[in-house]
Amino acid sequence: MGFKHRCSPRVPMGQAMLAMVILLTFVSALLTSQASIPAKADLALSRKLLASKQASFLSESGLEDASYRIRKAWDYDLTEILKINSYTATTSVLTNYNTGDKTLVTSSSVEELVRSQSVVLSKNDRVSFNYGVQAGEGGFSLANSSSVLGNIYSNGRVSGSGNLIQGSVVSSGPSGLITGIHATSSVWAHTIQNSTIDVDAHYQTLNNTTVGGSMYPGSPDKVPSTSPLPDSKIEEWKQIAADGGVISGPCPYRIMSNVSLGPKKINCDLEISNNPIVTISGTIWVLGNITFKNSSSVRLASSLGPNSVALIADNPSNRLSSSAISIQNSTIFQNSGTPGSYLFLISKNNNTGESGVATYAIDLANSAQGDVVLYAKDGRISIGNSSRLRSVTGWQISLKNSAQLLYDDGLENSVFDTGPGGSWSVSNWKEVE
Repeated sequence: MGFKHRCSPRVPMGQAMLAMVILLTFVSALLTSQASIPAKADLALSRKLLASKQASFLSESGLEDASYRIRKAWDYDLTEILKINSYTATTSVLTNYNTGDKTLVTSSSVEELVRSQSVVLSKNDRVSFNYGVQAGEGGFSLANSSSVLGNIYSNGRVSGSGNLIQGSVVSSGPSGLITGIHATSSVWAHTIQNSTIDVDAHYQTLNNTTVGGSMYPGSPDKVPSTSPLPDSKIEEWKQIAADGGVISGPCPYRIMSNVSLGPKKINCDLEISNNPIVTISGTIWVLGNITFKNSSSVRLASSLGPNSVALIADNPSNRLSSSAISIQNSTIFQNSGTPGSYLFLISKNNNTGESGVATYAIDLANSAQGDVVLYAKDGRISIGNSSRLRSVTGWQISLKNSAQLLYDDGLENSVFDTGPGGSWSVSNWKEVE
């Protein structure tokens, strides 16, 4: 009986290869899809990083734009908006009216990613006045019931007739002499005589003086002081005044009604009379004398905030009989409404009396009071009647009648206005949350 051989049906070769290709394709696609997940995540991170950098650059651009406007004295709003393509940067400007600093904060958003930066702009034109009275070699004298609330530093003698000085007193150098005063704090001088010292006395010679604290005989003489305000700084302020415009006449230039003035240069004598209210909005340089007649009110513009300004009398061609300031009647000086702002009356008159020409650099023949500082480092200052001032610096200073100096601690770090721009410096630049 014979057997027949049965063979299984054969799968065509092409179908097998196709199945294999499909399988491999499926596996490859699966592996590729799994491998692409990190790549997609990296791509998303790259896009976010790009958007974040764009937002950062945008906020920095907004900050630079607003800072440039302020430093160049261009107009700006308290909220500035900078547009670049379809994106915006918003900058807020905040002013600290105690220091005058401006804080700028800029924010921008790109694809919902927010970046913010801030900068602090500060005025860097600062001058320190550390004494109620600072006198040169001409010395400082008190008469009648005049007094000082503050410290005194003199390169010449300090003399009085029992006048009260509520503070320390220094008369520098080997010829230093303090006589006839009552000081509530310590005293330094080569010679001290006919005085009352409530605290310590530092001296080489002591005569007829009561000392409430310790005595230090043989103490070294104090060195002469230097001017708190360099001439170069006054020259800078004069240029700022001239840059604000020049008034050439009529001469003398008379102010007899309410006015706002500055920065400005006046090419002749200035006279303020007839009871006006004069608002000072910037530095003023007078090429001659400044005279206050009748009753006047001088105030700093509120826009100055804590900044101080100077009213300068200087005729470089005549500093012997010109470049002087005279207050002939009652004058009231007011700050900007912000503590720490002062009007500095500056005279460049250098008459020390040796020429026989009797000219005072600053002469308060009547009364003045308020946030005003007198400065005439090369000339003589005379203060009379019931004047109440903040600080005085002069080659020679005399205080008489019931005049009183009331030193203000804010003078230790006076910030001067140098115009809307020009003196702003960046004190802080950082990214914020």
